Amino acid sequence: MQELLFHSMPMVPGKYLTTGASYVLSPEKITFISQQLDRFMPNQKPFLKAGYSIRHLADDISVPAYQLSAYLNRQKGMNFNDYLNSFRVRYCKELMQQGLVEQLNLHGLALSCGFHNRNTFTTAFKKFTGLTPSGYSKSGESNKT
Repeated sequence: MQELLFHSMPMVPGKYLTTGASYVLSPEKITFISQQLDRFMPNQKPFLKAGYSIRHLADDISVPAYQLSAYLNRQKGMNFNDYLNSFRVRYCKELMQQGLVEQLNLHGLALSCGFHNRNTFTTAFKKFTGLTPSGYSKSGESNKT
């Protein structure tokens, strides 16, 4: 019976692909969002705030959340969490290079960079650098400026 139901569903190309629904951003909107993010992210460091969401960022840069999501997915090639984590990892690398994390354990370092736990921190760090935080530190990369 299940097999019969499965085969009776019409197979119309693209008809059931709702997860990839397109929203096209104009070149002007892309430029606007890019400029807003380039100013806001390094200056305000919202990635250090607990519970910061795409809605918060969208409100902070005055764009609808769906447009911000479309921008991140299409222009940056990542989702919101990866976007935030990329800033967190970059911030962590800066702290390591400045020698400001010598007294922190991995959990303390994760918290000071905006991560909620050590596992998420380690996974994100490895995703963006190719190394674990301790591996990065031992490699000598953290001493480069």
